[in-house]
Amino acid sequence: MERLLESGKARAIGLSNFNILKTKQILDVARIIPAVNQVEIHPYFPQRELLEFSSRHGIILMAHQPLGGRPVPVVRAHSDEPFPTEDPTILRVAIECGMTPAQVCLSWAVQRGIPVIPKSVQEEHMKQNLQLKRLPDDAFRAVDDITLKRRPIRFLDPSRHLGFDIFDEDNDQPFKRTSKGVANFLRIETGNQLSLLHMHQAIFESSEHEFLAATASQMDQSQKRSFAGFLSRSGTEKSVQRGFVRTDTASSFLSVAASSLDLSDDEKGPLGLTTLYEPPPPATPVADIVFIHGLGGGSRKTWSYSPDPPHYWPQSWLPQDEDFADVRIHTYGYKADWGGRRQSVLDTHDFAQSLLGALRNHPAVRRSRTRIILVGHSMGGSVAKKAYILARQDPTAADLGARVHSMFFLATPHRGSDMATVLENMLAVAWGHKRFVSDLAPNSAALTAINDAFRHFAPELRLWSFYETLPTRGVNRIVVERHLATLGYHNEEVASMDADHRHVCKFDTPADPNYKVLRNALVSALDMIRSTSRADPERSHGAGGERDHPGLHQAPSVSAAEATAIVRSFLGVREPLEGDLATLQVLKQPGSCEWFTKKSCFTAWRDGTAPGILWLVGRPAAGKSVLACHVIEQLTPPHALCSYFICKHAKAGESTLSECFRSLAFQMAIQDTAVMGALLQLARDDLSWDKSDESSVWRRLFTNCIFKLPSLGKHFWVIDGLDACSSFGALFTKRLLASLPQHLRLFGTSRNLEEIERGLASLGASRASVQVLSDTDTIEDMRLFLSTRLSELGRPETAEDRERMCEKILRKATGSFLWARLVLQEFEDAWTEEAMDAILREIPADLSALYARVVQSIQADRRKLPLAKSILTWVVLASRPLTVDELRCAVKLDTNQTLQNAAKAIPDLCSQLVFIDQHDNVHMIHETAREFLLTETGELPPSMQKKRDHTRVASLLLKYLSSGVLKPLQGKAHHGSGRPRGFAKPAVTAAPADTSLLEYACAFFSEHLYRATSSDDPLMDELSDFLGTNNVLSWIEHIAAGGDLTPLSRTAMNLREYLGRRMKYVPPTDRSVQLVDGWATDLIRVAAKFRAQLLDCPSSIHSLIPSLCPAESTISRTSSKDARQSSFASTLTVKGLPPGSWDDCLIRMDFHKGQTTAVRHGVRYFAIGLSTGQISLYDPTSIQVLHELKHQERVRILEFSPDDLLLASCGTKHITVWDPKAGTMVSSFELHSPPLAVTFVGVDELLGAFRSCELIKWNLQTEEQECISWKQVGSQGGSGTYDAPEGIVPASPPSVAAFLTIDGEVLLAVGYRAHPILVWNALDLQLLGFCEPDIANNGIDTMVFNPNPEVPALLVALQGGSLCIFNYVTMEMLCRRPDVYANSVACSPDGRTVIIGSSQGLIEVFELEQDHNGAATTLNLIYRSNHPLDGRIVGVAFSADGLRFVDVRGQQGRVWAPAALPTRGMLDGLADPVITTHLIPSADGKFIVAGKSNGDVVLFSTADAAQAGILYRHARDASIVSISFVEARNLLISADIAGRVLAVQLHAPLSEAAASSDTERVSVLLDQRFGGAIASLLTNAAGNRVLVSGPFFDQLWELPSGRIFLPKGAAGAELAVTGTSVPPRPVSPAPNAAAAVTGDGTTASTAETRSAFQHPSNPDWFVRVTSDIARVYSWADFTELTAQEGIRLARELVVGSEHNPPSPTPPNASSATANASYHLGPGFVVELFRPTASSSARLYLWPAAEFDPSRPESVARPASEPNLAAVGPAVLSILRIVGPSTLLFLDIRLWVCSVELHSVTNTTSAGTLFRPVGFGRMPTSTSTPAAATAPRPDPRLVAPVAREPAFHARRHFFALSEWRTASGELRCSVAFASPSPSRGGNTAGRDIVAFANGHRLVVIHGGLEFAEDVVASVSMSGVGGGLGNGNTSQHVWSVVSGSMHRRSSNW
Repeated sequence: MERLLESGKARAIGLSNFNILKTKQILDVARIIPAVNQVEIHPYFPQRELLEFSSRHGIILMAHQPLGGRPVPVVRAHSDEPFPTEDPTILRVAIECGMTPAQVCLSWAVQRGIPVIPKSVQEEHMKQNLQLKRLPDDAFRAVDDITLKRRPIRFLDPSRHLGFDIFDEDNDQPFKRTSKGVANFLRIETGNQLSLLHMHQAIFESSEHEFLAATASQMDQSQKRSFAGFLSRSGTEKSVQRGFVRTDTASSFLSVAASSLDLSDDEKGPLGLTTLYEPPPPATPVADIVFIHGLGGGSRKTWSYSPDPPHYWPQSWLPQDEDFADVRIHTYGYKADWGGRRQSVLDTHDFAQSLLGALRNHPAVRRSRTRIILVGHSMGGSVAKKAYILARQDPTAADLGARVHSMFFLATPHRGSDMATVLENMLAVAWGHKRFVSDLAPNSAALTAINDAFRHFAPELRLWSFYETLPTRGVNRIVVERHLATLGYHNEEVASMDADHRHVCKFDTPADPNYKVLRNALVSALDMIRSTSRADPERSHGAGGERDHPGLHQAPSVSAAEATAIVRSFLGVREPLEGDLATLQVLKQPGSCEWFTKKSCFTAWRDGTAPGILWLVGRPAAGKSVLACHVIEQLTPPHALCSYFICKHAKAGESTLSECFRSLAFQMAIQDTAVMGALLQLARDDLSWDKSDESSVWRRLFTNCIFKLPSLGKHFWVIDGLDACSSFGALFTKRLLASLPQHLRLFGTSRNLEEIERGLASLGASRASVQVLSDTDTIEDMRLFLSTRLSELGRPETAEDRERMCEKILRKATGSFLWARLVLQEFEDAWTEEAMDAILREIPADLSALYARVVQSIQADRRKLPLAKSILTWVVLASRPLTVDELRCAVKLDTNQTLQNAAKAIPDLCSQLVFIDQHDNVHMIHETAREFLLTETGELPPSMQKKRDHTRVASLLLKYLSSGVLKPLQGKAHHGSGRPRGFAKPAVTAAPADTSLLEYACAFFSEHLYRATSSDDPLMDELSDFLGTNNVLSWIEHIAAGGDLTPLSRTAMNLREYLGRRMKYVPPTDRSVQLVDGWATDLIRVAAKFRAQLLDCPSSIHSLIPSLCPAESTISRTSSKDARQSSFASTLTVKGLPPGSWDDCLIRMDFHKGQTTAVRHGVRYFAIGLSTGQISLYDPTSIQVLHELKHQERVRILEFSPDDLLLASCGTKHITVWDPKAGTMVSSFELHSPPLAVTFVGVDELLGAFRSCELIKWNLQTEEQECISWKQVGSQGGSGTYDAPEGIVPASPPSVAAFLTIDGEVLLAVGYRAHPILVWNALDLQLLGFCEPDIANNGIDTMVFNPNPEVPALLVALQGGSLCIFNYVTMEMLCRRPDVYANSVACSPDGRTVIIGSSQGLIEVFELEQDHNGAATTLNLIYRSNHPLDGRIVGVAFSADGLRFVDVRGQQGRVWAPAALPTRGMLDGLADPVITTHLIPSADGKFIVAGKSNGDVVLFSTADAAQAGILYRHARDASIVSISFVEARNLLISADIAGRVLAVQLHAPLSEAAASSDTERVSVLLDQRFGGAIASLLTNAAGNRVLVSGPFFDQLWELPSGRIFLPKGAAGAELAVTGTSVPPRPVSPAPNAAAAVTGDGTTASTAETRSAFQHPSNPDWFVRVTSDIARVYSWADFTELTAQEGIRLARELVVGSEHNPPSPTPPNASSATANASYHLGPGFVVELFRPTASSSARLYLWPAAEFDPSRPESVARPASEPNLAAVGPAVLSILRIVGPSTLLFLDIRLWVCSVELHSVTNTTSAGTLFRPVGFGRMPTSTSTPAAATAPRPDPRLVAPVAREPAFHARRHFFALSEWRTASGELRCSVAFASPSPSRGGNTAGRDIVAFANGHRLVVIHGGLEFAEDVVASVSMSGVGGGLGNGNTSQHVWSVVSGSMHRRSSNW
């Protein structure tokens, strides 16, 4: 090759499939370094070592099979493993990056610097392979780390084919040419697949015409042409042209009539054993002949020349032959149809087992002693051999095996056939693997095993082998050559047949010469049987041992002792193993370990029905050896012959694999005479062999000797502690276990080391089963061991004390038998309880000495000491176990040294003080080791000081987080591209940071900070450096990307604790103190307030969240400073936020389905119940949802048990008890009366009070209940110490009740209307007294006990508004506060504070002032919420620490944390009037008009969100409900809650009116009242008509005259009385003010039953929709223009999708529940429709032509719009339509999003079809009437888009939940500012989005300039869940891979 290169005939030379060893050999002799080495590389086999080696030597590594590939079967390994393209990690990366799995694999390889050569025959795949892109760093690492979590897989392994492993790095073997040659790699074109498959079916089973017909029926025309080409390439072109009707004729072949490929059972013959002929009496059968078909054949079809019955010669000819008159004839059928289109797990072994079973169970065969002849065609011969082997190996079938006399093989591929390999390849391509086809491959494992076993039994049989001599038509070759069809045995007769493969068993007539050959051979065998029977009729075959084991007793006889001595000397076994076993037996207690041998995995392994290798792995000292001892005891003779080997570290010389193998062989010989005889023969042969080499021992003793013995099935091996062997890896690397026979069962134990795990996995699940030993498995065994030994010691004295001591030891042992045993040893010298407790607290002396020796060994090696100390420091101090990769990175930070092969290095460096579990986590060997190292002796270097080392770890982690490891995340936050300008050279790309430790550092750096030394100044500096830069935002982003914000709250608390200690060393004014204190506050606030948004879009922490935080917050200041320093400063600005710092409300949790009904706060959780039955369980620290529980009905009451161990939820008919930790139901009980209150009595009982005046107590353990009635007690005049007046318990049912538990006593207060409150001792049902207010009791809203018994108070809220406080001991009223109107009341745990939630939505907190006796006397108001007064408070609850409280109202829950309570003087002011209407922007976007709750119509400036003035007023406190504005005429119309409508004319445009100081800014044109409540106003473009809509009827008013028009026509009359109520509207979007000028108006639905909107193309019309009927009216006089039946909106005809399926509701949806709104675009209308109030939205696009009243068709059909169908379920409301085709909407999680309407995009603008329009440059939609009426193509006629868009929508920014009203309404408006020279162009064309927030206006400028591409989630089942409630499973969108929330450069 080098000469070729030098001669110029080659440009480069290279290698293929060379490993490191072979490459080194090339480099040693080559003059020219190879240019390339083509090897298998893919994510499952990354070849890291080879890549590094090749790079060092300048060799390019090229990847073949970069996708995993499908090598031909002969060189294919791990065929049962999935390909990398099916790996979950690669699939996830593919989705995230918008790539195919194949592109991910190729990009990963190219990114590593490896060229790839993928194979593909499809053009589309070829194109995709060229479209690669760089994977993000996290995605690349995820793919690159796949093999760190699973073993590497090599799919190309020719070792079985070549006879040696070409990839062996230890032993190089020369390539030898064999008869097998080189594997043939088949390349099958798509068009030829079926052709080749059916051709080979013809080879193996089909007749000629069947083959032609079947193939023709399965091929399309392209395939037929390909097949014709295949024939022409095969030399049949001439025959094809002539058109002969033969297999070599393509045209006639294609014209054959099609028939089914799979023949029926009648044609193939029945399955199983079928008797064809039974000699009639009195004849006695002398023999049984069984015919066995081959691959693809049948019990009838294989032996028939044609379907005619006379051609079925075993049934038609043989019984008529006198030589077969006394012979019973059978045929056997099995399912070997390879043509079936499914994979098959059956193989030759399965068919043979079935045949053996059929013979054993056949009554005639079983009851007679006839000899058996087996006749097999093709694969049937292998089945016959395998069945005979199984019979001889099974003692229960040995008699049947001995009856087999002879076998006839008809073209049987004893060594396989190349045609089987071809067939296997094609099946793998077409339909999947079939194991019985693989068995026929040349030298397959199955055939090799059969032949190796059969040769031991063959000498006892007579064998006939017939081979074919003619090529099979269709392939023009002999299928099974002679050397493959014969065995070469001395007792074998070989004959040829003048036939091809198929016709060696099919004959036309009995005169056929081939038939005569076979018939005569059968007669010869029968004659032998008859002669033997006459000579010895009583002969019993198989009874003698010599026959069973021929040759074993032919050697000179020796005594058993002599044989044992010879074999012991031959094997070199010196000492018996009984001593090791006896040691384990002493430790094993009787009755222990039985749990393991009763497990199904063990019994199946023992019985041979499971994989033959059972491996037990566990951590050190976990009791594996004791379990192995128990297994040995269970495997006793005679049914089991067990040989064992116990490996020990102490016996380094003995614990080798060679010693293990020789010991096992010796034990087998002692128990089995056959093994003894075989080993004696080996000893006599005196051949030289290396007894120390495990491979030599294995081959000599087992592979070539013992494994060939038939008695192997009774043997078991037990190997304990394999990892203690010095060379245990050779068991797998040299594939020794792979050759272990399946019927020899092996049980092994070891630690869960990587080498062992990988080795066992390489054997496959069918060969090896792995069981992991956990601490819980052995807990009972250890308990038995401890209790027995403690009883033997007699200490402690009593059984109860011993049991307690046993449990104490168990808890501290943590599964370590060694520690427990050492503790008991020290107990022997302890005679007091205190001494034993001291032993438990201390490290056992022996164990401490052991640790000391280990530490000294570490200290002795100075090179290892720094690494060992670093490893131990991190492992001991880590807050959770570190993974191997994390620890490697941590050590690198600590020592600047990189560990190689860390999984092995870490335990080795630490001298096994640490271990690595099966999840790659690093642990201390035991807690005592951790305690030992934390002992600050100062003598041993590895010992540590906690504070000092925590300080160092915290410092390292902070440096790590500030070092750039978060830079990939920061890069996502940059807005725009970072491409340098000019001629500056790009910066050199730095090496990527190691992010292995990032997860731990982000989550736990504050834990080390909390435990660090607070006086350390450098640590504070590093903390300030981290918190003072954008790194902290990237850290928050990383935490949010993990889906759990708990680390943020935990970090905040740790910062607060650390700062409290740090304050002793620095002044309070220190800037670092202020920085840390600010972040300690902000982290809690951000995690709570923006939790849902962070989880939805983690990158929003950079661009959005800081802008929405208070200006004085630390996060806002940090972000502003970073923005000023960055050239990509954020342009998003927010105006109108409340001044100051954070408000008192931490978070608002919205629920879209159902109303909140109950709230309860415990110690560890708080819960919110809904009317739907949903219960959301929260973590009070992170305010994150832990569980979603489902009660059977509306939740009325929630109650926690002490310590929150249980939660009770109560409805009207059911009470359910939950386990809040697990989120599971514990018990459920039916109720027969509505509950009033429930409480727990301890954790075992639940007590409830009911309206039926009953108390019911449930026992939660037994679910028994007791019921008593206080009404009956009261009617008896009371009991106990209280003399109740007669009739104290009223006849009317109670309305409210409350429980209080004090020191085991339960008090019950019961309230009635117009009656005193009764106080009972609930458990004794003793009436303690009654409390009576000093005013009339017209009913009680709520009642609660003060939980602090030192403040005995009962708080009662009366319906009149008063709050009364009673002393429940003296029953006197202490105080009464009027006008509170408490709907819910809660007391703090200390009883000093009371929170009130009023029916008006007000929250007030009172302090209970007490007198000198501790009794509450007055309520002093100390806090009042400053939020809008809307929404009745349903429930309130205090947190366990009294620092927070939760309230629920409507569809919202809120968590409050008042930082500083205001003074009393600040509490008396009234709340400002709130905005009550939708917001109307001016055309230039500078102003917003809105109505307020006090009757004012006001003007806001969008520049600063300030109120610019009051335009005019309605009556005082007459809340404005709707407004409409026609800016072209300066006409403003408003309606208030009283039905009054004012139409006013502005004296000047809005810009001038805002600047004017004139109090009279308007002139009233119309002041008129509507005859009912007003829902909405709709004006026409001219401004001379207004449609006033109410819940029952509509009126059209003329302006300014006020003339009223009613609908004209019958249809209109019906509409006027339609509807019954105004439905709740979640959002009231603003109408398009600019469009109103030209008639392009938009309105929200006025009621569920009726909506109105401006006609999209005719300004003189408007449209009213009732249910699904639309009617068009004239603005002139309310005349209906449509026909009487109207226009039916056929919503059901919209094209569905996987996201938004077609509506299942009928056309006439229920008017009581349906809800719709309509939004106008140029020439179309978008409808948002909800069939029910709780349904997900559906969006429909209606072309304007569908509302043409003159159209003949009365049905309107929506246009097909894929994007609307996709995003519909995610939409909460539509904001407006911008430009020609952009829909702006609000999703259900309050994100402002946009989507392109492709069906209305101009079809000529193909280039913009999928290009989102930039909102910052988009003009307002202002189509003129002429333009609106211009012809537009019908969207239904536009050709559908050929491909899906890259994304469905863009997500821009979010609104805050606190801006919503209690009913869930969010008032929003969108506008676009026109260029303003006075502003320098800064706001030119920018978007303005305004939100109403109580009385304020919040304005966001430039929000639409930020976006990320999203795709609607496929499953939208959860979109109705709570917003902001932490339910991250309810994601609405999936972010498009590669997209990030950033400012777009084209906006």
